[in-house]
Amino acid sequence: MTPDAWTDPAYEAVAGWLQARTGLYFNPHRRHDAEAGIRRVMTKAGIDDVALCRQLLGSQRLPLDDFITELTVGETYFFRDPGQFEFIRHELLPQIRRRHGHDHAIRAWSAGCASGEEAYSLAILFEQEMVDQRFTILATDISRAALARARAASYGSWSLRGDDGMLADRYFRRGGDRLLLAERFRQKVNFEYLNLALDHYPSLASGAWGMDLILCRNVLIYFDRETGRRVMRALIDSLADGGVLIMGPSDPVYQEEGPHEIMVTPAGVFYRHERRPRSTLRGWAQKLEWPPEPPKPAPPASWDRKPAPPPDRDQAPPAAETADLLAQARAAAARGDHAKVIELTRRSRAADPHAAVLHLQALANSGDALEAEKLAGAAIAAHPLTAELHFLHAMLLIGLDRNEEAERALQRTLYLDRSLAVAHLALGSVLRRIGDLAGARRAYRRGRDLAAGKAADEAVPLSEGETAGRLTAAAKAQLALIGDDQGGRP
Repeated sequence: MTPDAWTDPAYEAVAGWLQARTGLYFNPHRRHDAEAGIRRVMTKAGIDDVALCRQLLGSQRLPLDDFITELTVGETYFFRDPGQFEFIRHELLPQIRRRHGHDHAIRAWSAGCASGEEAYSLAILFEQEMVDQRFTILATDISRAALARARAASYGSWSLRGDDGMLADRYFRRGGDRLLLAERFRQKVNFEYLNLALDHYPSLASGAWGMDLILCRNVLIYFDRETGRRVMRALIDSLADGGVLIMGPSDPVYQEEGPHEIMVTPAGVFYRHERRPRSTLRGWAQKLEWPPEPPKPAPPASWDRKPAPPPDRDQAPPAAETADLLAQARAAAARGDHAKVIELTRRSRAADPHAAVLHLQALANSGDALEAEKLAGAAIAAHPLTAELHFLHAMLLIGLDRNEEAERALQRTLYLDRSLAVAHLALGSVLRRIGDLAGARRAYRRGRDLAAGKAADEAVPLSEGETAGRLTAAAKAQLALIGDDQGGRP
């Protein structure tokens, strides 16, 4: 096939602008389709000159969302690619239970969720498999319009075209010509804006960390090779130990070495995060088998959570040794070696708040969020004036879907430091989830104004590398989604 050439340099400029903001890449064989999509956006805006289109990029007349809609395929429906959902049902969930026990709070992420059918399919599947309330689902997308549709959870019959009628009858109610998903499923999915190509993750602030399951299907096809590799590495790093990343049939296979195992299954090519060395297994069902663990005694019936860990009996190391261990722990954290971080900070976490933060982050990123949350209480008791520990505790609580407790933890964070823009934004997200939209607007506005008061490229404290410009844009996006009743004014 002969590569296409741009018919006008202005089209190439528009494509470059889009790639810089979204990661969307139009190789020479896709340029004809890219121009057609750009022209559709222009027609919608009443523009017939591509040079004028270039000048108006990003304005209210030509918002980024319109280009995303026209230049990507947002086509999805409930339980699309049923073989992959059967893999989750019959292989992955049993393995998670064997590994972590039935009280484990399963964490899943639909990355590139479009209008929400994939994320809600997971919520339905988890209920069917009696996961009960012990799961949280994060769903992210770069399209704010798609996120708004997903939150509304109102669908036409085309979104259930793979269904035999059972889903519609059991999980939806009729609203005119629309199907409205049951409220209990809407409450189990947290929809958030995230740009896979440009934003930072894994991140406690965004909730994209320690995942047992990530679905990122037919997304990498829109990126160039280097962007795709960077996104894949970040997605794999966002998995808990033993967590699985499921890709789409059109996505390229990621063959780089790393802390993961490639699983070729009848349902597709998946990736399992695994830090421990192991021999290669044959057979797709075997690929998810972990080494047998010694049986654990059954807890008393009165226990509904794991018992609190025994207090540390090791004496904290001397100050000089603590500083050296912290340096080693930071280096281990940078390379994603969470087990090493836990080992290096175990003795010093009670004496040094920085060691405590590293220890908790490593536990969470290893997939033991419950343990991390319990230890956060002890760390806060030892270092009650450390705002970062209160913020980290709040992020762990959000990940466990304990939003009321998270709100209180964020209020304590802000009592200690009102200047933390990321804490205001997190508070806005929590308040939105529990239905306090007025409070959410106030928190988002405060976070927006604090971030906007910094240089756009300045890293914001506790945001894990996010810049003030990005956080300002994120706050504005959230306000637009929930309706800023002050028209954007503080």
